Amino acid sequence: MNNTTQKSSTARKVLGKIKNDQIKMRSKTYFVLKSVLTIFSVFLVAFFILYLTSFILFALRASGAWYLHGFGFYGLRASFILLPWLLIIIATVLLVVLEILVKHFSFAYHRPILYSILGIIIFTISGSFVIDKAQFHTCLFQKAQEGRLPVMGNFYRNLGIEKNRNVCRGIVLKTINNNFQIKTPRGKVLNVSITSETQFSNGADIKKDDIIIVLGKRNNGEVQAIGVRKIDDELNSFPRMK
Repeated sequence: MNNTTQKSSTARKVLGKIKNDQIKMRSKTYFVLKSVLTIFSVFLVAFFILYLTSFILFALRASGAWYLHGFGFYGLRASFILLPWLLIIIATVLLVVLEILVKHFSFAYHRPILYSILGIIIFTISGSFVIDKAQFHTCLFQKAQEGRLPVMGNFYRNLGIEKNRNVCRGIVLKTINNNFQIKTPRGKVLNVSITSETQFSNGADIKKDDIIIVLGKRNNGEVQAIGVRKIDDELNSFPRMK
């Protein structure tokens, strides 16, 4: 009885506002266009989220930050410095925007917000790894290096720039006893010194033409290695490393 009375009272209030022109009637076309615009916005924001998150994964591998977690505190600190924080903040904002847009649809409106957030996170992570494995950003990077990417060229050419002097990625030119010489993607030749305290996260068998990540203190072309990791991924095809 109370529910019936409440519904009747609500209906009277709505009708009263309509009569007083406090509520404007909208045509069916208005709601159709609004729905189309919302759907388009969802797809557009989702596309940018997937692009940014997959690019962040690519940038982490290009800078070497992806491989430093096995070198203790120094590795974690270097990874933290190398994180593309601006891109991470933008991607987070877009995730919030996507959540707001998704809540406009009936399938998400009556569900707990945790469900839609988890769904968006799963979609973002899985989609980003698929794009990353498809080497989408690797192809764009190579085109940028060859001058065949006019719009986004500078954006991709800045990848691999050594933002942290204590982290370098390079190809082994030659080995000298337990030490070796590497060439970075920017063409710099560095001498890497190995000590008894140097950590090798996946084996110390380093030989000519291996691609490695080196964490260590650099001084005038000399690097005293804290950690060394040999890597094997499609980023080995960086044109400057050939």
